[in-house]
Amino acid sequence: MAPLLRSRGFVLIWAAGLCSSVASWLLLTGLPIYVFGVTGSAFTTSAVFLVELLCGITLGSFAGALADRLDRFRLMSCVAVAQAAVVLPLLAEPGHHLWIICLVAGAQAVLTQAFDSARNAALPSLVEPAHLVSANSMVALNISVGRLIGSSLGGFAITRAGTGYLAVGGVVAFTTAAALIVAGRRAARRDAARSKPPGRTSSFLADWRSGLATMLGNRTVRVTILSVALGGIAQGLFVVLFVVFVSRALQADGTLTGVLRGVQAIGGVAGGLIVGMLGARLSSRLLMSLGATTFGLISLIIWNGPAVTRQPGWYVLLFILVGVPGVAYSSGAFAQIQRSVPDTDLGRAFGVYYAIYNAAQGLGMAAAGLLGDALSVVLVLHVQAVLYLASGVVAYVGLRGVAPRSGTTVLVSGGERRETAESAP
Repeated sequence: MAPLLRSRGFVLIWAAGLCSSVASWLLLTGLPIYVFGVTGSAFTTSAVFLVELLCGITLGSFAGALADRLDRFRLMSCVAVAQAAVVLPLLAEPGHHLWIICLVAGAQAVLTQAFDSARNAALPSLVEPAHLVSANSMVALNISVGRLIGSSLGGFAITRAGTGYLAVGGVVAFTTAAALIVAGRRAARRDAARSKPPGRTSSFLADWRSGLATMLGNRTVRVTILSVALGGIAQGLFVVLFVVFVSRALQADGTLTGVLRGVQAIGGVAGGLIVGMLGARLSSRLLMSLGATTFGLISLIIWNGPAVTRQPGWYVLLFILVGVPGVAYSSGAFAQIQRSVPDTDLGRAFGVYYAIYNAAQGLGMAAAGLLGDALSVVLVLHVQAVLYLASGVVAYVGLRGVAPRSGTTVLVSGGERRETAESAP
């Protein structure tokens, strides 16, 4: 982790990602609370999540394709400014004009996906291949820290001044992120040349289609995304049925639901630090397989826990622990793609990654809605755990013997270009 902290360019981009994550969680938490307060309808409130999901599925891969045509640092800064502009309508209370909330939520979903795809694609130009896993764990750490800070501020802001504080907080955080990216680009000016893919003469749609074909032709990407899709379905089942599990199996109220969702971020922070320190010693394939299987095993313990005890402290501990393998898995998956896809295609690779994950999560949510009342919630959640175990097996078996691209070009201090041969994970 120390080499990463000595890289001013990486630290500034990482800090920008943290600001962006805080702003995103601020909105993710505050907007549904506002909608429910105005309408009193759980169905209408769920529409906010549905809009975000649908926009991510349909437009996510297009957003990723931009990162293969434009300077990635400039793209991130422009996206952050656009995110700040998009939240401005929230300065005035939308009231029952919920289409404004949906427009803001949908636009933020697409812009966030464009930002994340560009950042993940630019990361290999900022760090050496040996430090990619650690760098990705630091990026994953942002999500957990952003969740802790942003969710708390979102709940506080919406109860004090409606959407006005949400807008102010979002503008401040997103514009700070844009400023940090500009500073990070200057700090890594020589590296930035590599973050801008060579000029393209083909159309945007042609590039998008060729990117999809490239992803389908890359075995490592296919296996990684299959593993991620299984995890996405499992996550969709969890999002819907977790609330039901706390109510029916643990016989607890919404307070425990909120606590358990919050403490998972603590495990995410711990996981980010642990993987950050050990990342250079662990292969991305091992992180993916161990992360997913450990997540699945802890899930099985949680879902079967009520047969032994309903004490809240036990579940708080388990939900803290489950955050650690989640970070390990995502860090390994990102590094696997970054090491196996040419730099010129990385934006589209992550665009496809996020689009498929969102689609899989939507499928899991739909299945949970159909099965949650027809079958025992604990039985369906066992399927969720098994899907995570299957995700780990797919990563371990499918990626065995698959070597990343050899001769990966990285930029090191002084702007020197070095060809680094990478070994198979």
